[in-house]
Amino acid sequence: MERLNDDCVCHILEYLPLVDQIKMCRLSPRFREVLCLIVWRKPRYRNVSVSDAMLKPLSKTDYVYFFELTSAAMEELYIWNVHSKAFDSYLGRHLLRPELSFYLRRDFSNLKELCIADENMNNSMVNTVAKNCRQLRCLSVSSAYVTGKHMIGLTKLESLVARECSIETEHLREILDQLSLTHLDLTANRYQVEETILQSAGAKRLQRLGISDAQDYGFLLADHLPQLTTLTVSYHKVTPQDQLDMLETTRRRVEDSPGKFPKRLQSILCNVVDVEVALEQIAGLEKRHPRDTPKFNEILKIMYFLSKPVGSDKTTPP
Repeated sequence: MERLNDDCVCHILEYLPLVDQIKMCRLSPRFREVLCLIVWRKPRYRNVSVSDAMLKPLSKTDYVYFFELTSAAMEELYIWNVHSKAFDSYLGRHLLRPELSFYLRRDFSNLKELCIADENMNNSMVNTVAKNCRQLRCLSVSSAYVTGKHMIGLTKLESLVARECSIETEHLREILDQLSLTHLDLTANRYQVEETILQSAGAKRLQRLGISDAQDYGFLLADHLPQLTTLTVSYHKVTPQDQLDMLETTRRRVEDSPGKFPKRLQSILCNVVDVEVALEQIAGLEKRHPRDTPKFNEILKIMYFLSKPVGSDKTTPP
């Protein structure tokens, strides 16, 4: 192969599985150069998930070696439950994959999108990400230890998904005012955030918003955010009767609002399907997928039936 030109070598290497590519990379500086500058610059190797099938056959040594050589060119990285893969939970032994801090120490100078779904993520790690991922546009984290501290260091961030986190109002205010976010998802956040979003001038840039336990299913926010087109609401500790009452107040809010409000929203999502259908009808949205849509009163009856205790009479609506 030493006599072949780079195009031929590149073509041959592309047919090899990753584990064999790494062997060739270790074998010759020329093969390493071809792999690093041509083969591993293709989208398959620049958009990586730690669960990708191509990574599974690798030993821990080869896995680390691959990330050390390719991290600087990666554009998207998805990290899932690293702790369970890196350690034996009973004996604490290292397994076949490195721990979370390994990824955060890498040079991700070209990374645009990062998703870390690991409950051990914390503020210190967010600070490391801010230092090593200067081009980051989209960040997704899910950890109760993330409070929003250090996130303003991600100066180019446009999308922040922080579900099941503990984003504090002080840090949220900084994030909204100092970053140019167009997408914010704080579903199941530990603290109430609606009032902070309403008071922030920076929130007016938001086009997509995810929130839990907001007043009137977030329609108050939608009425105040001039660029909002997608609203995602989630409710987990609200009784069926309270949901029925809030649906009614939401309907009245929309009826009393200026005509432009229903037209701005293009999509409404909710963790309760019946509520989602009702909200879509309230906002006057056309369905994204063809489906039967009961009238608003019929939705209320369905939710009433679902709210009745098991074994009780469900034949007479309120």
